[in-house]
Amino acid sequence: MSTISVTTKHSMMECDNEAIRRGRVFVDNEAALVEAGELVGAFERRVIEKGDIGGNLVELIKGEKVGRRSSEEITVFKSVGSAIVDILAAQLVYETYIGKQ
Repeated sequence: MSTISVTTKHSMMECDNEAIRRGRVFVDNEAALVEAGELVGAFERRVIEKGDIGGNLVELIKGEKVGRRSSEEITVFKSVGSAIVDILAAQLVYETYIGKQ
């Protein structure tokens, strides 16, 4: 399951506590631990602890952390965004557009 948003409001959650509890949670970056309403609320309600987070995107890409370990395992990916990713995406769109001219 992938969720993408930035809000610390617990009323604005893209998934419930049960999904967070049952899933193995990964984040795009450490900011998600304090910015994502789902995670902030889950920590406060003791659904999970910060130590339960499976890793971040960089750790997954580098192979420092293992993603999904079985076909039965549920993974939850929480993204709050990153300015550098937005810039790289814009650059890719621009270069693709220019290349087609």
